[in-house]
Amino acid sequence: MPKDLEKIVIKVGTATLSSSDSNSAININVVENLTNVISKLKESGHKVVLVTSGAVALGIKRLSLSKKPKTILEKQVAAAVGQALLMQTYESYFSKHGIPIAQILLTREGFVQREIYINARETILEMLNMDILPVINENDAVASEEIRFGDNDMLSAMVSDLISADRLIILTDAEGLYDTNPKENKNAKLINLVEKITPQIEKMAQGAGSEFSMGGMISKIQAAKLATSVGIKTHILYGGKPEKILNLLNLSTSESQNLGTTFLPGSDKIEKRKSWIAHTLIAAGKIYVDSGAQKAILDNGKSLLPAGIKKVAGNFERGSGVDICLVDLNSPFAKGITNYGRAELEKIIGLKSADIEKALGYTYGDTVIHRDDLVVLR
Repeated sequence: MPKDLEKIVIKVGTATLSSSDSNSAININVVENLTNVISKLKESGHKVVLVTSGAVALGIKRLSLSKKPKTILEKQVAAAVGQALLMQTYESYFSKHGIPIAQILLTREGFVQREIYINARETILEMLNMDILPVINENDAVASEEIRFGDNDMLSAMVSDLISADRLIILTDAEGLYDTNPKENKNAKLINLVEKITPQIEKMAQGAGSEFSMGGMISKIQAAKLATSVGIKTHILYGGKPEKILNLLNLSTSESQNLGTTFLPGSDKIEKRKSWIAHTLIAAGKIYVDSGAQKAILDNGKSLLPAGIKKVAGNFERGSGVDICLVDLNSPFAKGITNYGRAELEKIIGLKSADIEKALGYTYGDTVIHRDDLVVLR
């Protein structure tokens, strides 16, 4: 993907989506404007993922409940009912732009179980490659209190990290982060730029969420803290005018006085990830390659393909760290995260990438180790 094009995660919260209209639980104007913005982003070549709340609020409306459920089971039932309505709403608007959407429901458990984590990452990235809009929500209908994200702000940050996004945009019912609570202090000042999230910044964000939302500003700061720590630029922006997203990316000719709060990344995400692979990830095995594959990796920054592999050693699974060595030499010249386990690699050694599916009956992609998951050892 060209450097000026980005993978963007947009999170829209319940407070932004909620409608003041007693006949509707969702603000159709916000949904329509948001779909128009995402359509323009995709037309410009950006890859977009939408993380959405709102299922519980929609379920409450559909079930004619007078207030937010108090028990976990009641919330799960409302979420299950509301999720279907939420996706139905998004489908009706995105279809007008010819944008196919796909529902993905995640739990925190999926981020700690390696196989699920890898599958989720590869599935979302493949959807983006196929020009599909992933619409992600927490799987409230099955998540227990112990494995909940707590709110979708943190989910959006974890998804951003999962797919190595370039930018996270959190839409909310506030203009951004203020130095004091603007509802209590009319002289509160909007903070446009945060270079580092300090305890003082976190203190500014104290406060509860709305009636139906889980978080509040503090949860958004925590999400920004996670995202920026892995090199992802993060914005908190007023969701009532999602067209401001276009101003952020210089895709609008109209001027905007207020573009919320921007949180600068603490480091380059690719370099941080590769540093982790090189210095922290423990190699579970070795892949021995020919001189052509070594040259492609060292001189051209290419991914490792099965055609260049000569043999494998060690017991490792898909998603494991492995050392890459020149055949007959045990000293690794590179290290990476493999898309295939040893048993699978033994069946595709020396094959062209186009023949992987024929040999295995399935495929996890053309590369054994993608260049983004590979680091040269100096």
